[in-house]
This record gives sequence, C-alpha cells and structure tokens, in this order.
Amino acid sequence: MPLDSVDDLFDAAFLGRLEALALAARQIVKGRQRAERRSARHGSSIEFAEYRQYVSGDDFRLIDWSAFARWRQLVLKLFIEEEDLHVHLLVDATASMNWGEPCKYDHVRRMAAGLAFLGLANMDRVSIGALGPKPGILPPARGHHRLFTILKYLAGTPVSSGACSLARAADLWQSSQPRRGLVIFLSDLWGADPADALAAIDRLRYAKHEVAVIQVVDPMELRAGDPGEYRLESCESGDQRTVVVDQRMAREYEKKVAEYGERVRQHCRRNQVALLETRTDQDVEVLLMKALVQGGFVR
Repeated sequence: MPLDSVDDLFDAAFLGRLEALALAARQIVKGRQRAERRSARHGSSIEFAEYRQYVSGDDFRLIDWSAFARWRQLVLKLFIEEEDLHVHLLVDATASMNWGEPCKYDHVRRMAAGLAFLGLANMDRVSIGALGPKPGILPPARGHHRLFTILKYLAGTPVSSGACSLARAADLWQSSQPRRGLVIFLSDLWGADPADALAAIDRLRYAKHEVAVIQVVDPMELRAGDPGEYRLESCESGDQRTVVVDQRMAREYEKKVAEYGERVRQHCRRNQVALLETRTDQDVEVLLMKALVQGGFVR
C-alpha cells in the first residue's frame, strides 16, 4: 500500500540526499537557463533586441539618449525578456500505480519531490498535478519555503480506485488552463487500453507544452511469473480472469511487454518527447541525476 505520511515518504536522509543533488545540479545546468527561457516579448533584461520609435505614452526611461545624440530621434531600446520557467509535475494517481514493492506510486512521488526540489532551488515556478478521475492540482509557486507544502500535498494525495483514462485525466488537468511550460509526466503508462497513455502524452503536446515522460516499471511486471494457474483481478475495472502460465504463455507475455515498451519509445522519439525509463528498484537520486545530464532521456 502507498505511504501516506510526509515523514515516511520523505525521510530526513532522503531530503539530505536531495540537498547534495541540488549542489551537483547547479554545476550541470549552469549557463543553460538563459537560452531556454528567451521570450518573444520585449522586456528589460540585459540582452538587446531592437530599437523602436518613441511615441507618446511610452516609458521615457527606456529612451536611448546616446542614439538621440547620434540620430536626433527619440527611440526606445528594447530587450529580450526572460521568463520564469513553469514546471508542471503530473503524477499518475490511477489504480495501476498501487502495485509493487516498493509501491510504484511511492516511487513516482519521490521522483516528483526531487524534481520539485530542484525546480524550486532554481527559482522556477513549480506546480503538482495528480492525474485520476478527479485530478488534484497544487498551483504553481516558487521559493524554498514552498517545499514542505509540496511534500505534504504529495503525501496526502491518495491513489485513486476504479477505472480511469489517462487521456481523459490529462484533458481534465488541461481544463484548469495551466500556463505553458515544461510538463513532466510521471507514470507507469498502463492506461485504459494500449493507446491511452500515448493519447495522454499527445494531449499535453497539443496544448503546446514541452513534454518529458518518466516511465516507472516494477521489475515483476516484466515477466509472467512462475508456472501455474492464477486468478487475476484488474486493479481498475475489477474484472477477473483465470490464466494458466506455462513457458509458451510466459514468452508471449514478455514479448508483448517488450513490444509495448518499444511502441512508447518510438512514439516519444517521433514526437520529440523526452523519455526516461526507470524501475522501482533504482535509487531516486541516481535517476534524477540521469535526468539532468545530457543523454539521460531517450530521444
């Protein structure tokens, strides 16, 4: 079962490792932000854009008096505006995430906490969304003081029960009209059907966000299990089915899992969506470092 307290989900040792990760991240990403956050709008940063003729009502403080001395014309000196980066962390809270040891939902919440920590340390605006039948949203904010609010929200948001389409959940989140930015979708990508998770990714792309996907898999999901007869129950629909696992069935299962993984990779590569594949038996801090360095995501 998923953990439901801040102290259990994000203990002091985990937070201490995030502090060390933030220090390393500053060296990795130093100098990148300016190129990534340029806006077409004009503002007051230090990078010159163009001149424009002064008209009545303009801010006289923007007049370039050196240009006036040369050309005898009043002109404004305009600059490229740098924008805050809005980072939207979307955590899959559907029923399929409530599985494994450690639980997949706990794993992605720790990943989200680490990404939120890095975003806040970098003075980005960070929001959290829990995708389910009734998506929850923690509005964007920045500053270290917001970290505990984010940790409390993640720990206090339960995994949902019952069937839920990831594409529909993405639509419901988008209906809140989030500002365009970087969307990091953390999910096992097991949707209502084989096309559902890919449709959810497309919904985010169509909304003009920059999209990255972190796919989490429990190692036990990659194999059919020991030979025998099993009574399986869908964690979302509640449907039950009896299956017999033998060598042939196990090979077919593993083939289909591998084919779906390749389908996800091809879809993300074709649509220029960054993809990081993770397993619940991997350390969160190692995965976050992998996501930071060049080549950490599959392209």
